[in-house]
Amino acid sequence: MARLEWDITMRPPFIALAAAMALLVVPQMIQAATDTTPPKPRRPQEEAIAAVPLPYREQAVAFDAAPGVRLAGTLTLPNRSGRFAAAILIAGSGRHDRDETVADHKPMLVLADALARQGYAVLRYDKRGAGKSTGDFDAATMADLTSDAAAAVAYLRSRPDIDPSRIGLVGHSEGGTIAAVLAAKDPHLAYVVMMAGFAAPTRTLVAEQIRRIDVVNGTSPAAAAQSYGLNIKLFDAIAAAKDQSDAESRVRQVLAVASPAPSAAEADQALMFARMPAMRFILAYDPTPSLRRLRVPVLALAGSKDLVVPPDINLPALRKALAQDRDVRIVELPGLNHFFQTAQTGAPQEFSSIEETLAPQVMATMMPWIARHVDTGRR
Repeated sequence: MARLEWDITMRPPFIALAAAMALLVVPQMIQAATDTTPPKPRRPQEEAIAAVPLPYREQAVAFDAAPGVRLAGTLTLPNRSGRFAAAILIAGSGRHDRDETVADHKPMLVLADALARQGYAVLRYDKRGAGKSTGDFDAATMADLTSDAAAAVAYLRSRPDIDPSRIGLVGHSEGGTIAAVLAAKDPHLAYVVMMAGFAAPTRTLVAEQIRRIDVVNGTSPAAAAQSYGLNIKLFDAIAAAKDQSDAESRVRQVLAVASPAPSAAEADQALMFARMPAMRFILAYDPTPSLRRLRVPVLALAGSKDLVVPPDINLPALRKALAQDRDVRIVELPGLNHFFQTAQTGAPQEFSSIEETLAPQVMATMMPWIARHVDTGRR
């Protein structure tokens, strides 16, 4: 599968399929734009972590997740003995290393540091096929990545310095959804933090994010709406397919009757989606059943300027799906984008120019909530 590094500001306005990878490869699109926009801005949060001795220990760890898949990561531990409450960090979509490095930002590093300074053990790991982890990222679907997260839980439960009753999951974007899916199967987890995890049908979110990013980038609302209508038809066709061949056939049928007719390049983009296992899985995925089964404490965070997982669409679906879970807090943080930075518009082009990696209100909201669920024994 080809590496996807489109500049979203250059894509054609008709199908605009490049941006539909936002749930899957927004980081690569951001990096492509960053690479052509020197000089790179400072990253003060990461610089502050590197500038002083750390008040916690770091261990390089590795654990087996599947045949041929050995995941490498970093485990931070308090500078004392004991059995610690722990958090596992699950990165969003894309071929991420353990820090979820995007446009020189390292949000999982910043989050791990904040949690470690509160006295928690924190595990973050390179995705399969990324960093020092083995395996084939290109062939992996969200189901495979969920199995990888389950392996991380099993690894921590095997350690004598981790309290198995106080392990929680913190996931961003697709990682937040993975955390919820895993917790629905494993009610012994202490909590789940979903940072822009999706709850609405994913093909709706993908089509909507394209429309909104197009408009922010200057496309007329009418043209963006036309693209939205075609994208919904394409995504429904891919979601309904039983395999790659069927998906390609269905996409060709949609393109054959599209008006105006797509260019060859646009048609190739649509067919690329049909050929990608991860995209076929995500477009067919409905997060609702797993969310309805959740019975562990859930903190769901959203940025009001998130164009990738728009909160006005996603949060109502999340509230409805989690209605039977007795311990849920849903917080929309004003002014933050998909990566929980303070933003002007929320457009992906802004991500690299913003010096902030994680807005302070993210930690201010998350830390006391986690403390209530693991430090007092409340489950």
